[in-house]
Amino acid sequence: MELGPGEKASGRKEQRGMGGYTLCGQCNNNTGSWYGKRFVDWCYQGMNILEMTNGKPTMFYMNYVFPLSIIKQIVTMFFSVNGENFRLLHPDLVSFVLNRSTKYLPPKYRFFAYFNLEGRYRATGVSAVLNTDAGRFSVFSEITFPPYGYVMTFGTDAPDRRMVEITHFTRYDLQEFAVIELKLPTVMRPKTWTRVSMK
Repeated sequence: MELGPGEKASGRKEQRGMGGYTLCGQCNNNTGSWYGKRFVDWCYQGMNILEMTNGKPTMFYMNYVFPLSIIKQIVTMFFSVNGENFRLLHPDLVSFVLNRSTKYLPPKYRFFAYFNLEGRYRATGVSAVLNTDAGRFSVFSEITFPPYGYVMTFGTDAPDRRMVEITHFTRYDLQEFAVIELKLPTVMRPKTWTRVSMK
């Protein structure tokens, strides 16, 4: 249905976002208030880059961010993607998210980013993938929704070598502002991936 001039859409506002209820109320409220605004600012910057380049970013672009807040929000999102047992298997990630000042993570956890131009949400729980063309084996979880896609790996490299590592975001203090130069690719999922679920 199209709206005419001066007409407003009617209906009920949904505050819950996409997906299911996977975090307890307190955790959801705390992480949202601690990290959410800075994560949204990062996403706005990404959308601006895609708009300025007509969806074809090819250069290094400056990102004006609070890196630790951003990566803590990304980790929080991975908890939602992977279900409630995920927190039992990864207590270091729980501590990282729920203690605001905590920096760094064990080296088995690595994080990668890319621009997402597909225009749709996709989330994958922990899986093993073999890229048969590149001979590249990865254990990872993925979240993608414009403007970015994120991959968290577990003791392996990213499933696609074009993805840019952002694990260094964990090195900053919570209130530390940084100007970070990034050249993120636009990554489409290769047809040569063979996936095996690890849930």
